[in-house]
Amino acid sequence: MRRTILFAAAALLAAGCNGRATVTGRVTYPDGSAVESGSVVAEGTANGKPVLVQGAIQKDGTFRLGGDRPGDGVLPGSYRVAVHPGYVSDDERAKGVLPAVDGKYTRYDSSGFTLDVPPGGTELNLKVTRPAAREKSN
Repeated sequence: MRRTILFAAAALLAAGCNGRATVTGRVTYPDGSAVESGSVVAEGTANGKPVLVQGAIQKDGTFRLGGDRPGDGVLPGSYRVAVHPGYVSDDERAKGVLPAVDGKYTRYDSSGFTLDVPPGGTELNLKVTRPAAREKSN
């Protein structure tokens, strides 16, 4: 019994004493379909120092923000958020392939997304649009 209590206490300390919170969410288009790749990146300041966290977007549009190590969470505070689509090569662009999201979402100053992380964590669901198709010039 005593070992069970000690193990439970150790698990609670490991989960919550690093001061980091869990941030999960989903990136979708206005029609509800998922953005299937890319990453969500957030920058802010914690304890007077710059902080950058990111999370990979999964096929279903979900992501989990973290730090340098797997399982890291996010320090509580305020963040600016950007969405980076998967890479599109020059060859793909020449064939008309466009990035998964409009370019305005790739920059903190134009994405319109912010995140306030309380100590207990939060959920961040982001709606983005696809880039407008460019007309081909003759």
